[in-house]
Amino acid sequence: MMNIVPYKGVGEITFEMSFDEVKELLRKKQIKFNTENWPNKGCDPEVAWVIIRIDKEISIFFARNRMFKIYFENGFSGRLENGISLGMNIKDAKKLDNTIEYDDWNEVYTSDLGYWLEDDVESGEIISITVFIKELEDDDVFFRYDWCNNPD
Repeated sequence: MMNIVPYKGVGEITFEMSFDEVKELLRKKQIKFNTENWPNKGCDPEVAWVIIRIDKEISIFFARNRMFKIYFENGFSGRLENGISLGMNIKDAKKLDNTIEYDDWNEVYTSDLGYWLEDDVESGEIISITVFIKELEDDDVFFRYDWCNNPD
């Protein structure tokens, strides 16, 4: 079972990696994936996102070749370091992390430890886990996209 680590990544895939580095790693490991482009037309600034999708379980998001978010769903068998995993009841997750709170605006549970959880409204089971870079916690910082500008 793979550990999902907030602000770091999962397994060999870390937030320091570029889009090309992740693609190369997946090819070397013979892991099938596809890519999707979100142009974000009309946004200011207009920065396109590219997503690598693996087996409908993992989605890895990039802006300007820099990874910023990893989304886990559909039975992914990894777990957070505190033991929270997909399929676990949100009530049990709250016992493992007392910083988890519901965010009405985004309709997800957020943790001060650097991840978001989405649950099934009827069953209360966790259906997605999202980890990300620290800049994503502040919309004003994230959407300036300074974090993904090349230093060259």
